[in-house]
Amino acid sequence: MKLLVLMLSLLGSAALAQQACEVVAVSGEAQRVDGRALAVGDKLDVGTTLRTGAAGRVRLRFGDGSVLVLADRSQLRIDAYVASAARPREAEFMLELGLVGQKVSPVAGGAWKVRTPTAVTAVRGTEFSVEVGDDRATAVHVKTGEVDVEPAGAQTRGIKPRYPVRLAKALNGTQCDARECTAAVAWSAERLQRLEQRLGSLD
Repeated sequence: MKLLVLMLSLLGSAALAQQACEVVAVSGEAQRVDGRALAVGDKLDVGTTLRTGAAGRVRLRFGDGSVLVLADRSQLRIDAYVASAARPREAEFMLELGLVGQKVSPVAGGAWKVRTPTAVTAVRGTEFSVEVGDDRATAVHVKTGEVDVEPAGAQTRGIKPRYPVRLAKALNGTQCDARECTAAVAWSAERLQRLEQRLGSLD
């Protein structure tokens, strides 16, 4: 009887787990935080935390066609992902450290958010990157489309309407700590080249 209850419990937990994405490319050291190495074809559920090593990189593809690349020396948690004909897309991630690039498929309604220890970014369809340094400062760059960025404490401190900072093609980057984000500025070609080298292809 106890064995039957255990099996039903496990089946119930599996049913509740929601698949978020598939691993489509891996290079170097890339694993779940429990130590299991990632491999092409792995299906990842909401709640999964990923970590890459000094030369690691992993590319994920989501059900709506969006692509996310986790660069070297990075840690990311998939907090939410829902995309279906019945519901608008809702995707949310927590980038604890390192660099992530995303090519988000445009959809009607819904949201795609990346949180960090010091900032929150929100988009609907665009290509952009978010980087968290060792000091927990957050740098955000948009390549196409628009991204709204605000410091992590903006909502609780009620300091709008200064925020969010809106990034677009001309003024495409900002830097945030927990209290404030800089005004949008144009990033240098050298800085953008370093980003692309770490992220590789988002296609």
